[in-house]
Amino acid sequence: MSLLIALLISGLHYITPVHINTLKTSGLLLQLKQQIDQLADQCVKCGMCLPGCPTYQLSKNENESPRGRIALMQGIVTGELSLSPKVIQHLDHCLGCLSCENICPSKVEYEILIDAIREYTVAEKNPAFQEKLISFLIKPAVQNSLFPLLRFYQRSGIQKLVQFAGVLKLMGLSQQEQLLPKLKRRLKLQPRYSAQQDSLGTVALFIGCMGQHFEQATIVASIKVLTRLGYDVEVPEQVCCGALHQHSGFRQQAAALAKTNARFLLNDSYQAILFTASGCGAQLKTSLKQDQVPVSSLMDFILQHTRKHPVSFAAIERTIAVHQPCSLQNVLKQSDAVATLLSKIPGLEIIELQSQCCGAAGKNMLS
Repeated sequence: MSLLIALLISGLHYITPVHINTLKTSGLLLQLKQQIDQLADQCVKCGMCLPGCPTYQLSKNENESPRGRIALMQGIVTGELSLSPKVIQHLDHCLGCLSCENICPSKVEYEILIDAIREYTVAEKNPAFQEKLISFLIKPAVQNSLFPLLRFYQRSGIQKLVQFAGVLKLMGLSQQEQLLPKLKRRLKLQPRYSAQQDSLGTVALFIGCMGQHFEQATIVASIKVLTRLGYDVEVPEQVCCGALHQHSGFRQQAAALAKTNARFLLNDSYQAILFTASGCGAQLKTSLKQDQVPVSSLMDFILQHTRKHPVSFAAIERTIAVHQPCSLQNVLKQSDAVATLLSKIPGLEIIELQSQCCGAAGKNMLS
């Protein structure tokens, strides 16, 4: 049945199973094949996931739905479908929002499936240049060298000259260049910030790869609020959370990063590991896999604090719109904390945006 669905909904060419024979020499590919086979069989193709899938709602194409992609995965690992560019495109269009997991009556572990098929694809085919480039760019040493150059590019007038000459348009990079915000000097952080009153404990702050470059105001404000509430804040040594690697098919690299972060972050002296970027937080919560130190969003941690230690908020006469990231809603399940905490501010009118997904999906907005 699943193969029939794959053939009917894909419009992709059918090939003989000979293709899969070349994969049997690889233990990794066999392991991934077995994992995908087992998890995909849990999907009964009921279609309950369709209303919650943003790519399906946009296209009304079964290939762009969770059950459609699962059928394609089954066709791939059995050798019934080839890893053609069209098949890979349907899989790559998945934003990983995991709305389908919340809806699925069969509790299909879709996140594991989509990560596994991407690892399978990387193992079967050489990674695309873009994948290699992103993997290279998020290395701390590369970032520390690259961002000063980008800042010089912006401040020296070269950026305006390049834009005027249309060079980026010719290179197909104009859209990506528009996403680059105005860069400031790299934020220098102390390893520890002391509580402004009697200490209630110590928390670790995870800032991620881009925090010191793009989220400076958020990090500074987070430290200020936490120390004001009575917490010592440590910014321990840390590496990339590994989300980009995990969801691009480089799970071994993601596992290595998780192991390094565990060494730095799993400290009995920490009450919690806090994050401001939910994508990083979701990856940490999944990859660390332990109960030694809870991983929590900053907003949820502050909300829990206010329930034990009442806090008064100054009035703010303003209307704000709030978008809840998919990772906060579907993986961490801490989205209620944002609206609940903001509702405690007198005079603040909150409009919660109802959009399913922002479409960024990590590196997806760069492609």
